[in-house]
Amino acid sequence: MKNNNMMTFKNIKNYFDSITSNNGKDWFLALIWIFIFEFISSIFEYEYLERAQNYIEPLPDGLVKELSIAFLIVIFIWYSIYNFIFMQKNEFFLLALYTSICIYLLITNDITFNLFLHNLNPFEITIAGFGLYMIVQLILKLLMLYLIYKMLLAIKNKKAKE
Repeated sequence: MKNNNMMTFKNIKNYFDSITSNNGKDWFLALIWIFIFEFISSIFEYEYLERAQNYIEPLPDGLVKELSIAFLIVIFIWYSIYNFIFMQKNEFFLLALYTSICIYLLITNDITFNLFLHNLNPFEITIAGFGLYMIVQLILKLLMLYLIYKMLLAIKNKKAKE
C-alpha cells in the first residue's frame, strides 16, 4: 500500500514539474507560474484581510478606466483566438498569466499593482489566526519557493549548456 501512495506522489510531482518548469529546463515557464500563483495569493489576501486594502490605490471611475478595461478585453479576446488557432503550449500559459492579471485587476481594482508587489516576497506571510487563509497562503508560498528553486535550476542548466 505504501508503494502505491509513493508512486502516486511521484507521478503528481513529475506532472507538476513538467507543467510548471518543463522538469527544471524552462526558467520562463517557472516565472510565469510564480506570477500566476502570486496573483492568486494577492486576490486571496485582498478577500480575507482588511489590511490588504491599504496597499491599493484604485483607478477612479471615468473615461480612462473605461478605455483601459476595453483595451484589456480586446487584447484578451485577440490573444485567446490567436492561441486557439496556433495551439502553442507555452502561449496558453501566457494566456493564463494574462487571465490572472485581468482577474486580479477586476477584483482588486489595483491598477498600480501595489498589493501584488507587496505580496511578492515568498517569505512574507501575514498571520491572521489559523484558518483557511493561513493554510492556503502557506501552500501557495511553498509552491512559489519550489518554483523559484526550479527556475534557478533551469537558469543554471542553461548556463552549463552554453
